[in-house]
Amino acid sequence: MTDKELKKEFKAVASKAPDKYYATSVLKQEGFARKQCKCGTFFWTVNNEQKTCGDPSCSGGFKFIGEGLVKEKLDYIEIWNKFSQHFKKLGYTPIQRYPVTARWRNDTDFVQASIYDFQPYVVSGEVKPPANPLVVPQFCLRFNDIDNVGVTGAHFTGFVMIGQHAFMPPDKFDQKKYFSDIHSWLTKGLKLPNKEITYHEDAWAGGGNFGPCMEFFSRGLELGNQVYMQYEVLPNSQKKELNLKVLDMGMGHERNAWFASATSTSYDAVFPTVCKKLYSATGVKVDNELMKKFLPYASYLNVDEVEDINKAWQNVAKKVGVTPKEIKEFVLPLSGIYSIGDHTRSLLVALNDGALPSNVGGGYNLRVILRRALGFIDKYGWDIDLIKVAEWHAEYLKKLFPELNENLNEVSEILKVEQIKY
Repeated sequence: MTDKELKKEFKAVASKAPDKYYATSVLKQEGFARKQCKCGTFFWTVNNEQKTCGDPSCSGGFKFIGEGLVKEKLDYIEIWNKFSQHFKKLGYTPIQRYPVTARWRNDTDFVQASIYDFQPYVVSGEVKPPANPLVVPQFCLRFNDIDNVGVTGAHFTGFVMIGQHAFMPPDKFDQKKYFSDIHSWLTKGLKLPNKEITYHEDAWAGGGNFGPCMEFFSRGLELGNQVYMQYEVLPNSQKKELNLKVLDMGMGHERNAWFASATSTSYDAVFPTVCKKLYSATGVKVDNELMKKFLPYASYLNVDEVEDINKAWQNVAKKVGVTPKEIKEFVLPLSGIYSIGDHTRSLLVALNDGALPSNVGGGYNLRVILRRALGFIDKYGWDIDLIKVAEWHAEYLKKLFPELNENLNEVSEILKVEQIKY
């Protein structure tokens, strides 16, 4: 049975016994009620009139932009500071990120989620975790959505997954507390009222392990997903409780910063100083009114999910009220700016952590995004130096990842060599 099949099967099982698999007593205590969306997903809300699950495909896109739902001003760096302080009070130990180059694993080149830090040895029980429970701001790299970066307003190749993790024997695994803790981040950290939060019942499966999970949404944006890794599949397809149960909550740092700032795009919230400098260097101006109209439909341009991209552009243009030519002239230069910002940040962290661009393995992906960034510079004739952009990122991230300033000379040398090869 594949992980996808296992997830689907277990989700169906869990949906029939939610009290057994989810922290429903906490939800009920908070006034949440269980409903089912037209898409089939079971969700929890305090709103009697809410009929959809809150996923943007069901609710009509992002509805938080420009709304200022988070009253406290929290920028990208402050999100982690506030989160780590909040969870420290709840008994968690904040730890530093692991290198994004996953040298302790033989099945991947890069860390793609915070739980990768602890696989396979901590999760298997062979090695003790550095703290238990813990939270971590883990920089991750994923290259499956490169063409979406800059276009949808929400995709990145490099991002920070804030992890909330615990590794406990079954009798000490406290799912209700873990769920209460993440709910308290939403209500006390971001200070969201319960009416702005929707929880999805879901399931997770990977590497022969599986368990229930709860996704949390607000105004069409998924803020995170709390996974309870509790079972393993036996050869006879029966399930067995793991000797060590694992809490694997992954929360998008970028998404929380975007939600808190309510800026037009996530890039303006995630690397604001870099965006301002790129706007200035290129002369590209953002039409905020047009951007606000476009962004609710930006996800319709996800190249992985549409069969005819030209038709998708026509559809989006119609909804926004402009021609396809006008929407492309507006979106595509901006997507170039945001891609340069994202790709350079990913390269900065990867090169700092010891990776090298090449024609094989993970190094090939680094070379692809580097050349994609250079391609935008050539296409639009922009006077942009990627080495300078990397320095801007290192400066902005100094309080979160000070180590990025320590190897800037080496990073610059590698980028110079790669640009000569380009």
